[in-house]
Amino acid sequence: VFTDSLQLDMGEVRPSLAGPKRPQDRVLLDAAKPGFAASMETEFKKAADLASRYAVEGTNFDLGHGDVVIAAITSCTNTSNPSVMIGAGLLARNAVAKGLRSKPWVKTSLAPGSQVVGEYLEKSGLQEPLDA
Repeated sequence: VFTDSLQLDMGEVRPSLAGPKRPQDRVLLDAAKPGFAASMETEFKKAADLASRYAVEGTNFDLGHGDVVIAAITSCTNTSNPSVMIGAGLLARNAVAKGLRSKPWVKTSLAPGSQVVGEYLEKSGLQEPLDA
């Protein structure tokens, strides 16, 4: 028996991101690029550098301001709530099946938060797509 119920119109859900500077500040995904450009101008005083690219020695790619170079999945899950990490594994499985791969300059990191959750990922076959 529930005293309250919640209805969510999925048509009103808008993709967003948060962090790393202030994880509590939600940024709508369609506002990320102009927000980044504004920060480069006002906060960092580097608006002129926004289009600059820099060769990475010994590789066939370059990097610039705004490129994603770290992608981390971390969780402080415990054995009673591994659903977030299982969800990440399902997302990874679907991404790998569609041929998506991390760029060679992106450092990836996975920290499941508990050994048991790591075992769940391994036994469910989700560790391999997360590694990919």
